[in-house]
Amino acid sequence: MALLFTTSRLDVSEIFTETAQCERFELLRRIPELLTAQVVESLPTYFHDIDSQVDAARWLERMMSESHLFAVKLHHTDFIIGFVFVYIENEGDAHIGYLLGENYWGQGLASELLSGFIKQVIQTQSWTKLIAGVAPNNQASCRLLVKLGFAPSAAEGPVTFYEYQLS
Repeated sequence: MALLFTTSRLDVSEIFTETAQCERFELLRRIPELLTAQVVESLPTYFHDIDSQVDAARWLERMMSESHLFAVKLHHTDFIIGFVFVYIENEGDAHIGYLLGENYWGQGLASELLSGFIKQVIQTQSWTKLIAGVAPNNQASCRLLVKLGFAPSAAEGPVTFYEYQLS
C-alpha cells in the first residue's frame, strides 16, 4: 500500500494489486469485520454478506478492478478502520464512496477523512467534481457531505447524489 495522505488521526493508503502478502492477509481479515450488516445497509448488494476471507477476496478483487481503493488506518498503526473507493468517469467526474467500521462512527473521523481527501484531490488531481451517492435515510452522511461543501444534485431511485465542484 502506498500512503496517499495523513490527517491528525488517520493514514490513508492506496491498495494496489501488488500489495504485499502480509498486507493482503490483514486486508482479508479486516474486510468481513468492517462490512457488517449495519455498515453496508445502504450500499450495493455486492457489499453484503461478506462473511469469510473467500468472500473478502472476491469483494477486494471486484473493488480494485472497478475503482481506486484506499485503506483508512488509525494514524501510525496498521489497523484498518475503513475504506474509500473512487471510480473515475470521463476523466473529470470522480464518484466516491467511503465507509468506516461501526466502532468508529460518531467520532468525527468521517469528516476528517473526507476533508483530507478533498484537500489531497485538489492538490494532485485534475478532476472537475466529486460525486457521492447516499441513501436518504443515512442522515449522518447527508449532513456531513453538505457540511463539507457538497450540494444535492439529483435523486435516482433509492440514492441521492451530492456534488463537490473542484474547479
